Order: sequence, then structure tokens, then C-alpha cells
Amino acid sequence: MGRVEFEGTIDPTVAEQWIECMERVFEQLECTNAAKFKYTISLLQNDAYDWWVSVPNAKAKPLVLTWDDFVKAFQYQQNFLRLSRYAGGIIDGERDKCKRFEEGLNGYIRKSVAILQLEDFFKLISAALTWERIGKEEASRR
Repeated sequence: MGRVEFEGTIDPTVAEQWIECMERVFEQLECTNAAKFKYTISLLQNDAYDWWVSVPNAKAKPLVLTWDDFVKAFQYQQNFLRLSRYAGGIIDGERDKCKRFEEGLNGYIRKSVAILQLEDFFKLISAALTWERIGKEEASRR
């Protein structure tokens, strides 16, 4: 049904096309969100899989994240990287990339991760995802 492994890319267009391909496959298979999630993770290879295991709770049992969470994390990061290519002079390095990424986060998450003063982009993404998950858990308990 169109199994396409994904190894990661610096080209956001390729990443977006892979997500769209996966959506078409899921539509044909009429998958549940749980099945979509498991199938997608099985197709991640090399850098893409390394990114996945850096996501908080990626290895938690039972899995906390859903297909929708995966797509949201994947697309936000890809969109940020795609747009940052056009920001020459504004984003000149890892530190600037982290600062600009933080500025795009919602207030609650931004306040929580800004204090960490992270200068590693992927660690910043991981921290933001952790705070988002914690916020959702707290909201569901109320």
C-alpha cells in the first residue's frame, strides 16, 4: 500500500510529501490512530528514528503520544526549519535558531523552556514537547 521508509531530510518539502503519502495510505487502509502511529514509527530510519527517540515519552509504555501528536511535532519542526532558511542574517546559528523557535511557542511553554537557556535545537524541541505533554496531563486531571 505504498510503504515508504523515511530517513530524515533537511528539505521540508520532502518531509511534507512523506506525511501526505502516509495519510493517503492510512485512508486506504482505514487505520485507527493507534495503528497509524505504530506503522509510522516502524518506517522511521536513521536520522528520522534518532529524532523520534529524542521526543519525550517516545519509548514510554504504554505510549503516551498519538498519530496527531507525532504529526504536530514533526510538522512544527519541519515548518520552522523550512522558514528559517529564508531568514538569512536573522538566524545565524544554533543559538539564534533556538531563540527564534522559543519566540514561536505559546506563552506557557515558552516561559517553561526559556529558563533552561538551551542552545541545542533538538534538546529545545524535546523540552517544549515535554512541557506540552505535562500541560495536557494536568488539564486532563482537572
